[in-house]
Amino acid sequence: MERRSWFNEEYAEAATTPQSAPSTKSNRKLVDRRYWFIHRRSLMKFITLFLLAILMLCAAIAEAQNVATPSHIERFSTTKDRAERDEAETSAKLHSTPNDDAALSLRANARMRLGRYAEAYEDLRRAVQLKPLNAEYQASLGYTLYKLGRPQEALAMERAAVKLDDKNFTANFQLGRFLLLSGEAKNLPEAATLLRRALELDPRRSEVRFDLLTAYRLLGDLPNAIAQLNLLQDARPADARVIYADALLASDRGDMKTAISSFQQALAKDPNLFGAWQDLGIAYLKQNQWPQAVETFAELAKRRSDSVEAAYLYALSLHNTGRSAEAEREVRRALRMDAGAAAAHTLLGIILASRGGADNEAIEALTQATALDANSFDAQFYLGRVQYATKDYAAAAKALRAAVQLNPKNAEARFFLGTVLEANGDADEAFVEYQELVQLAPASAQGQTGLGALLVKQGKLDEAISALQKAIALDAKSFEAHWALGRAFLLKENYAAAINTLTEAVALLPDRADAHFQLGQAYQRAGRKAEAAREFETVKRINEDFRIRTKP
Repeated sequence: MERRSWFNEEYAEAATTPQSAPSTKSNRKLVDRRYWFIHRRSLMKFITLFLLAILMLCAAIAEAQNVATPSHIERFSTTKDRAERDEAETSAKLHSTPNDDAALSLRANARMRLGRYAEAYEDLRRAVQLKPLNAEYQASLGYTLYKLGRPQEALAMERAAVKLDDKNFTANFQLGRFLLLSGEAKNLPEAATLLRRALELDPRRSEVRFDLLTAYRLLGDLPNAIAQLNLLQDARPADARVIYADALLASDRGDMKTAISSFQQALAKDPNLFGAWQDLGIAYLKQNQWPQAVETFAELAKRRSDSVEAAYLYALSLHNTGRSAEAEREVRRALRMDAGAAAAHTLLGIILASRGGADNEAIEALTQATALDANSFDAQFYLGRVQYATKDYAAAAKALRAAVQLNPKNAEARFFLGTVLEANGDADEAFVEYQELVQLAPASAQGQTGLGALLVKQGKLDEAISALQKAIALDAKSFEAHWALGRAFLLKENYAAAINTLTEAVALLPDRADAHFQLGQAYQRAGRKAEAAREFETVKRINEDFRIRTKP
């Protein structure tokens, strides 16, 4: 039998009234009464149910207000206050039930919000002991390990959590993020896979999408990175982080003008995006806009006064604008924060070497840099250069060989290695390096200088002069090219040309005793004895200054 509502039943009854019967006064009254009773009964039921619904709604609202509406104290309490209250409540509960794993997890969460990761770690360790198959506890324990500076243990714990439950959002996200933050390229594909899985589990989590975008960028997968950016732009168009991500992608594709503009827009929305300050400064470096880089890194160093990297970048930009004294102060500040910062030791060594009169201290700083990071090309290269300047040719050759091994295609490093080997009397090895240099960079100033030096050694003076003149045409400020060309003219007995070329060489590097000595010989052979004597006296003074400067 069909089940009908009260509404349908009432109107079904009305529908049974014969509509075509002869109309009489009594019939009309009967029909009118029946319709009135039907309508009245319907109306009364409708009103009753309507009032009941209103009462139920009011009760629900009142209950929701009792639950959701925070008290005056709650509304104005800080995150720290709430975390402290949560910790106190869970501690009280644990006092009576010490093996309550859920309470231990809640207290750990409160302690993490208070920055007390060691205590949170102990709570979560106990929770995991009580419930070893709970993936969420394992994932949270991994987070505390990471915050305590134990990244390998954190990765192992997150892997264990994923193994327990491969659909746990926290474990997938945190394992992917920790792999991304490891800085190792080999971890990037796995990081991207885990972050994608985390988004499949909860597509609303924008922080995961930002990390996935970063992973794609580092993998060089720009189409997928752009796809993630498009999704973020749709979901969070006014978010400064989205504008920042757009700027990074512009920088990746070499559009530095757009990148700089977008970095500036992101910082206008959120001045506390420290990464954007850093990347804006680096963009200026790439454009050789050093004054703007100084201004940007100065702001970053002010906002992050405890950041070694910010201090280092500020010092680097200061040094490249000729403000070496300020650069030295800033890089020493970086080293006070972290004495193990290899890049800061390298920069300090470069600054000291360029200052003059501090070669020993420069060597000490650069030696420390190579001890901290033996794979730093800059540290090895500049150490070799400073050791060459102090005539420690054997040590210089060792450092420059290390630099060449780290970057075999760097023409400057190979040129200096050949020069050092030649100065140390290793003519055959120098010959090999110059040959490599010519093959490596035949059209560069350094390549032509190396070729010219090699031809001078072989006695092919005309070819040497041609190559060295090409080198000077490519780089008019190359001391080595002028010095080698002056020597070639001297051997060719073209003393006037030798004097002109060597005069330019000593103007480029006035403290090079060997160049003054060659110029003195050119003057002497040209019969200009007074000028020769002046140059030899300069050689004597430079050597004496060198002995005083390098005296232990």
